[in-house]
Amino acid sequence: MPLEFSKFLKKVSVEVVVGRWSFQVEAVDKGKFSEEFVERSAVIYLTDDFGKANGFREGDVVRVSSGGKSVNLKVMFSDVAPENGAFMPNSIYVSYLVDFSNFKRFRATIEPADGSVTEIDEIMQEVLSSN
Repeated sequence: MPLEFSKFLKKVSVEVVVGRWSFQVEAVDKGKFSEEFVERSAVIYLTDDFGKANGFREGDVVRVSSGGKSVNLKVMFSDVAPENGAFMPNSIYVSYLVDFSNFKRFRATIEPADGSVTEIDEIMQEVLSSN
């Protein structure tokens, strides 16, 4: 069995920039809860260098936490991400993590996660149960 070094990583603190992504314009016709839209929204983008320097691989599932809330997202590498930070497409995942005063830029921690990407139903249940 190969040793997975990502299991030994500690939390990485990053500034996350939020923005629109081109797929959102294309996928919105199918709906914000369509499989394609959700799959492409449940990601956090890192630069290749930053991701690898911190032990992340493209496709890894990580826990992104901010303000006492967390979601599991898939890591993708892209030059659109800030050099030592992250980029997230504007989505329900961002809306859940932050309030509107910090919506376009916020601090978060990223750490390896067990399991799969957080489903939208899980977020909706959490939001509804807290009201």
